[in-house]
Formats: sequence, C-alpha cells, structure tokens
Amino acid sequence: MRGELYIDGKDAYTDFGVWITEGGYDGLLPFPELVEPDRNDWPDEDGIEPDLEKPTLKPRELNITFVGSVDGRSAGALVEHLSKSGYHAFRIPSLGREWSLRLIQSPAYEDWDTLEAFTLRFAEDRPVRPSSVAIPEGGGRYVPLSEYELDGVPLDRYGVMVTEGRDEIMRSPTVKTNLSRTVLDVDGRIYDTENVVFNSKEVTLKCCLIAGSMTGFWNCYDALLDALIQPGERSLYVDYNVEEYPCYYKRTSGWRLESLRGRVVVTFTLTLEFTVFRMDGIDYLLATEAGELVVTEDGEYYIDLNIYAD
Repeated sequence: MRGELYIDGKDAYTDFGVWITEGGYDGLLPFPELVEPDRNDWPDEDGIEPDLEKPTLKPRELNITFVGSVDGRSAGALVEHLSKSGYHAFRIPSLGREWSLRLIQSPAYEDWDTLEAFTLRFAEDRPVRPSSVAIPEGGGRYVPLSEYELDGVPLDRYGVMVTEGRDEIMRSPTVKTNLSRTVLDVDGRIYDTENVVFNSKEVTLKCCLIAGSMTGFWNCYDALLDALIQPGERSLYVDYNVEEYPCYYKRTSGWRLESLRGRVVVTFTLTLEFTVFRMDGIDYLLATEAGELVVTEDGEYYIDLNIYAD
C-alpha cells in the first residue's frame, strides 16, 4: 500500500490512511473531450462543415474511489487536506505520471468516521495537451496490422487494436428534414422531396491499447491524442470497404486498465463525428490474389471494374 499514491508529496497510505481501490486509476486515463466546434449545416448538402481551425479541449471531471480505516483513521484527514486552496498534485509511481486536480465533491461530514470506501470527485481545469509528439512504431508489443488508418497512419502504430467498429462504420446516418408545411383542413403535410441528404453521424470504435511498458503506453497515448486534436478535419481510412471518411475527434469513454503486469493493456471507446457519409453503391476494384489493390502505371488511380461491366 505504501508508495502507491502521493498527494502533494505525502504518501496517501502513511499520511492519510487511505489507498486507491481496484479500478480507481481508470478515471485518470480518458482523453479530454473536444469542445463542440461551430458548424454550418446546409439543408441541401450531406453532413456538416465544422470549424476546426483551432480545436480546444474541455476541462475534465473524474472520480477516484479510496479505501480507508488504517489505524482507525477516517476520511476526514484526506478531505481536510484536499479542501485547502489551490491545486493538488496526484502522483502514481506505477503509472509514471502526475495530475493536478482540485476537489469538487466529497462525502457528507457526518459520514467520515464510518466510511470504509468513499469516492471523491475532482476537476482537472487545464488538461495537458501533448506537443511535438512523434508517431511511435507501436507500444513495444505485437498488435495486429490495423484495418483503420488515421490521416494515413495505421492505428497499430499507436499500439491500438480496434475490437469492434464495423457495424458502426456501416450504419447509415439519419436523413435531414426538408422543408414541410401543414394545412389545417388538409390531411398529413406537404413535404419537399426534391433532395434527400444525410446528417453527420457519430461513430464509436471499441479499442484496446497494448504496450510493453508504461513508457511505451504514454508514448502511444500522447501521440494518438496529439493526432486526434490537430487543426482541421481528420481522415479515417477503412481497409475492409476501401473507403475514406472525413471526421473529427469528439471524446473517449469507458477507459479500463486491464493489466499492468508484463504488459500494459487498456481498453476504451473512441467516438468520432463523421462529417459526411454516403454510400451510393458498391465499387468493384481490381486487386491481386493477395488482396492488394492494383493501381495505374502512374500510381495515382485504382482500376474500377464497374466501367467494364456489361
């Protein structure tokens, strides 16, 4: 228990009689959510036009659950310390990282002496934005070659394996509502059916980040976050349907630290907003027996078999 968590340089176990319960680290891991960008949503065009010239991140709120009652001490000592002004430095040696947090919610005062486990809620007002992060060559452990590429970089370069996503990718977006009007003495409504256009859509990918060490994990973590929040739209290429989708990062959720022993394994979900999505049919492209697409001699174009079909 000793040496697992330091708060402002104090050992949480020896100085406050508490330690973080199993799964308590999970709340520290999620990427900050993106502030929803301004957008144009034209009624006669598919999707949206977001303003991503300068993406900004929201402050984070997170929960940490502690276990107490060492030598009969209560939660009061810890809460009293965290109630002092200013931010408090939380350092977890096994994770190799430090967070600057402030307390925003604690148990009722009368419960401090009886609680064995209690949850405190914190705010991270200034999420740390990675800067000048090089794209890694994976996290130091084998990850299968990814079927997904972010701006031309396969996700396995970030140590990420997408475990679920195909159904989300192929799901059709909703149709935009055209102009319509109702007349009091006429059944139903009058609807403009001249154009059918689609909304943007959220796509959630279930992911697993695998690394050989915490250093490898944070390299992949920072590089992926940095790539997601660059100015402008992102491009997600999907190998199994040979499509590329304009999108932008929205948020992550469900972070869970599955393993710290031998290798680092973290699962989470990544939500992207597909700004335009339309499937007007199926394209048949010439490929080799190994499944590699054949391009023209200048290397610029795939060979579309549809134009040769009867």
